[in-house]
Amino acid sequence: MVGSSLKRHAEENDSDDTDEMQVKKLKVPSSEEATMRAALVASQANKEEAIGPEPEGSIADIDANDKENLALVSEYVNDIYDHLYQLEIKQPIHKNHLAAQEDITHKMRAVLINWINELHQELYLVEETFQLAVAIIDRYLQAVNNTNRINLQLVGVTAFLIAAKYEDELPPAINDLVYFTEETYTAREIRLMELQILKTIDYNLSRPLPIQFLRRYSKAAGTEVEQQAMAKYFVELAAMDYDLASYKPSEIAAASLFLSLHLLNGNPQAGTGLDDQYWSPTLAHYSRYTATHLGPITRQIAKVVRDAPQAELKAIHNKYKGSWCQKIALRTELSGPLIDSIVDQTLKE
Repeated sequence: MVGSSLKRHAEENDSDDTDEMQVKKLKVPSSEEATMRAALVASQANKEEAIGPEPEGSIADIDANDKENLALVSEYVNDIYDHLYQLEIKQPIHKNHLAAQEDITHKMRAVLINWINELHQELYLVEETFQLAVAIIDRYLQAVNNTNRINLQLVGVTAFLIAAKYEDELPPAINDLVYFTEETYTAREIRLMELQILKTIDYNLSRPLPIQFLRRYSKAAGTEVEQQAMAKYFVELAAMDYDLASYKPSEIAAASLFLSLHLLNGNPQAGTGLDDQYWSPTLAHYSRYTATHLGPITRQIAKVVRDAPQAELKAIHNKYKGSWCQKIALRTELSGPLIDSIVDQTLKE
């Protein structure tokens, strides 16, 4: 049983080898399928450096044709995104946010998120549920430094339940989640952890998600299906990477789309590195990021993408090999001189 094996290994083995055991043992049935005001002030002070001046050139009004569609709230959409940008500043994931943990490592986090992604696929839930679950896990682990490795999967499955309740019309039953942990935890333990997590994050589930920004940026870019699917793949892979966890959701979304546009619009056989031309004035305007600002993040994501086929944890890679995800993970653009040259720029830095 997965859960019982994890718990037993955690109790019997305090060495780093436990990380490797968890990599092999965490499975679900396979399927193809505050800083508050101060932070805001500081962000505003550094806005010119990060975002740059208003981009020159033609900027399209991407909401011009939406005025008759009340569901798109074109009159308020920019105010809504102003609010989302403020929220992501108020609820940061700090760099190296697991540093104070005595028993949890970044490898364990990766194993847990890989399992959460498998569970998410198994239950056919909306994209937001996976991304919100990751955000809840990171916020909780950042705040509760004495989390025991025995309870790490309990934190993960409970965060997943909270996210599903918030985002999905039909969230899974607690007993189903008990089954997926192979009864390592009881329904009562999940309910108690649910209360503990919600109290820890002050019942605040408003942290924006990369997918919310990605949809806006994709509209600004006029993306095709393959371009958006590839950007979604990059966003999910970024969720696995500990070094990328501290970037804002809007930055992850923008950098993922920048890389997608670059790989699919450029020549994958030309080792030309990043080219700012793929980040248009319209994208710079609506994302509030210049290509220069996104460059280092984009190159970090490119390395994760290039290494994904050989990675030990492959839930996301295997998912995006499927036809329902446009077989994006099999695209030749994800290997070759162009992406190598983008990654090499990171190594030189």
